[in-house]
Amino acid sequence: MKTITASVASKEFGRYLDAAQREPVIVTKKNRPVAVTVSFQDWEELTKLRIERGIAQGLDDIENGRFEEVSDASTAARLAHFKDRDPSDA
Repeated sequence: MKTITASVASKEFGRYLDAAQREPVIVTKKNRPVAVTVSFQDWEELTKLRIERGIAQGLDDIENGRFEEVSDASTAARLAHFKDRDPSDA
């Protein structure tokens, strides 16, 4: 994975974009990583994988009883719980 400073990325933006098409590029500012740029295709793939993982986790939660149906009553109970909390407990 390449690393480039923000100032170089700014000055050589075309080259920076070309590099991001080949592999992820870490952008640093004051010697600290602040961003990673990936190709649009990689971003789409990562997003798809993240969504699929979330769906799988949700299905597993349902299968194992880790869910609560939302109703007006359950919403009111949850709001009352937070309304009655002492702020110093946070």
